[in-house]
This record gives sequence, structure tokens and C-alpha cells, in this order.
Amino acid sequence: MATSADPLPALYPPTVAPAREGLPGFAYLAKTVVNPLRGVPERAYTEAVVHYRLFGTDMAWVARPDLIERVLLTDADTFVKSPMERRVLGPTLGDGLLTASGATWKWQRKVAAPLFRHADVLSYVPVMAKAADAEVGRWRARSGARHWAGVVDVQASMKAATFDVIANTILAGCDAREAAIIQRADKDFMNRTPWAIAATVAGLPPWMWYPAKGAMTRASSELRAAVLGIIHRRRAERAACERGPGDSLGRLLAARHPDTNEPMSDERLVDNITTFLEAGHQTTALALTWALYLLARAPEWQDRVRAEVVGVAGQAAIGPEHLDALPVTLRVLKESMRLYPPAPVLLRQATEACTLGDVPLPKDTQVMVSIYVLHRHRALWNEPDRFDPDRFLPEREQQIPRGQYIPFGFGPRTCLGMPFALVEGLSMLATLVRGARFTWDGQHRPEPVSQVTLAPRGGMPLGVTIL
Repeated sequence: MATSADPLPALYPPTVAPAREGLPGFAYLAKTVVNPLRGVPERAYTEAVVHYRLFGTDMAWVARPDLIERVLLTDADTFVKSPMERRVLGPTLGDGLLTASGATWKWQRKVAAPLFRHADVLSYVPVMAKAADAEVGRWRARSGARHWAGVVDVQASMKAATFDVIANTILAGCDAREAAIIQRADKDFMNRTPWAIAATVAGLPPWMWYPAKGAMTRASSELRAAVLGIIHRRRAERAACERGPGDSLGRLLAARHPDTNEPMSDERLVDNITTFLEAGHQTTALALTWALYLLARAPEWQDRVRAEVVGVAGQAAIGPEHLDALPVTLRVLKESMRLYPPAPVLLRQATEACTLGDVPLPKDTQVMVSIYVLHRHRALWNEPDRFDPDRFLPEREQQIPRGQYIPFGFGPRTCLGMPFALVEGLSMLATLVRGARFTWDGQHRPEPVSQVTLAPRGGMPLGVTIL
């Protein structure tokens, strides 16, 4: 087994080739429909700001920490949420925390913030570890005497496991039928979002048809209807608000507007629950998917994680008391989110003409902070495409400027569920790696596809051996 002192083989996992300079508009759209990351210009990986016009719209890619801090924090009132994002996500997420602005966003964030208090998040660890262990149990059931569970689509497994967590925390009370509808509709919507992105970039009016529009509309309606059914049933339960710290839906049902004392409307409740589903289910599932892929490609790191977990917890269920003693596991998770950030892009719109760096931008410029590009920027990282969890050793991590590593966003709109996601990712990754060995077939190189979240094209087939 490799030790921390041994030199480990270098791993350069798959990335996406950038677009060549001057790509014509319709060629850009063709790439975007396949994978929006294929349309990112090559200069975005080397320069601070790249500005151009596309279909009559000014676009700017920004990838310098101080400029990102300005866009997302110090001048956040000048760089507001882009209507492009609202158009793509609005049919499903409505006016929830991710898509809302102004006073509507502020009061919803104030209401939702207590749901993610540190003590409450830690109380969810047994639920998280149990969901991961249940997934190992399903693999064990198919493994037989040789412990070989075969090739498993780890992405599908992680979505199932993290949905179990959401169903027992945020969506307490969700039954099996509703869970199946929500997961199917969510998949149908997310898989087609590149079409919506391409239509928005092309400037098509909202009413105009494009491929996949009908399927996305149906998926949004089904998902929102299922969530509304859960809300109606929970409201009918007189003790809905008294289920304890894990009952986030009960707390939202009990929430009141700070000025009017009015409860959230059904529509707003659906907006926020669907937002939590996307932010707290899809993203963590993908963070785990990519982490397991990287560990399959870097077995020396997999061995180090497993040894750490066994040394800390033995075969006991991972609990909140173990998390601070898993620094190697945490470094792997952080490096995985650097290479494959679950939410790969943030969009803003300039409300006035301005200059970023030395680049003048007209009013209404669409400012794109591609977290994927930022995390692989040639001017910011040493060997940016290399998998190296030791970038996040404490003495090295503290040298990373603010605004350079932002898997959960930055500024006042930093993901509210960041503590939840980190605790969930850490406790589940530890449980999974202790319970099974993951192997790569030596051939499959998954392309990261930006479809609001960063998913591997074709899933993530990995060999699974039960330990």
C-alpha cells in the first residue's frame, strides 16, 4: 500500500476540448446542444476576461479571482442574476432560492437558513451513512461468493442513495410512488437542458418550439405536481411541524414572512423544495460519482482513503464524531469538486456598462463565471488537469485566493446547502470506499457534460467488488 511519502502516479482524467477561436454562431450552437462546455473558447482557460458577441448578445467569460469577487460579491448589485438562467431553470424551479432576486430572494434565504445549521446538519449523518451503506448492501446482494458485484452504473447508484437522504430529511413523508415520479421527471428535465441553453443563447423567443421543449415542459409539470402532493398531505397532518430537526419541509410549512407574517404560498413552497432537490440531490450525487471514478483511476488514493476510514471508525457506522478525523477523504472530495464541480457555471448580467480587468463591457453583457474553467485555468493552477488531492493540504489550501476555488459559488448567493453537501459527501464517500473497491476498465473515459449540473456522458460504469 502506498504511504503519504510515496510518489503517486500522475493522473490526468478526462476534460473537454475548448472551442477554436472565431467559431461561427450556428457551429457554436451545434456544440452547445451536445455539451455547452464544448463551446467555451480556448482563451477562457488562459485569460482573465474573454468578451465577444454571439447572436447579437455580448458575452464575457471571467476567470480571475479578484474579478470574480467583484462580480459575485463587492459589485453584486451591478451584476445581477441573468434572465438566461431564469429561462432555463424557471419552468422547474420557479421563483425559488436559486432563481429569485431582490426582496423575494432575501426573505426566502432568511427562512431557509436555519434548515442548515451545523448541529442539525450533523444530526443527519446517520441517515447519510445509512443510505450509502444500503447501496453497498444492494451491490453485496448481487455479488455472490466471489464478492464481485459486476460493472455498476455508479451515477445511477449515487442518485438513488442521495435521493434516499433527501427523502428522509428535506422531503420527509415522500412515498415510493412520488419518489419514482420525482426521480424520473428530474432526469428527463436535466438531460435535455442543453437544448434550452442553446435556444436561449440563440435568442429564440420563449414561446418558440425547439427540440426537447415539450418533454422538458412535461417533466417540470410532473415533478412540481408530485412535490405539491407531498406538501398538501403534510399540511393535512396536524403535527407536521413537530417531527424534529430532520423535518425541513415541516419547518418551511411553518415559516412566516418577516414583514407580513404570511406563510409561504404553495407555489413558493414547490419552488424551494424543487430547488433543494436539484441543489441537494443532483449535485452531491455527481460529486460522489466523480470522486469514485477518480479513486478507481487512482487506486493508491483509494487505498489511502480506505485505510483512513477503517483506522478512524473500524466497521462502525460513520457518525458525526468521525468526520474531523478524515482529512484524506475530505481532500479527495475537494479535489474531485475542483476537477468536476457539480454546478459548473454561474450566470450574471451587467446592469450598466463597466470594465472588468482592462476589458470594457457594454450594458446587459452576459457575464459567465464558469467554475469548471476557473478550476482548470492555466494561469491559476499548477498542472490544472492533474488529480492531486494534496492541493488541499491545510498549508497549501490557505494559499488559494478567495474566488479561485468556488464549487459552491461565492458571495451572498453562496450555496446555502454547502455544509449539508460537504457533510453528506464526506460521510457517504467514507462509507462507500470502506465497503467496496472500485475499478476502472481501462477504456471508458466519461465526458463531463454541463447540463446545469456536471454529469458524465453515458453514466459512470465502474467495477465493484465488495470487501
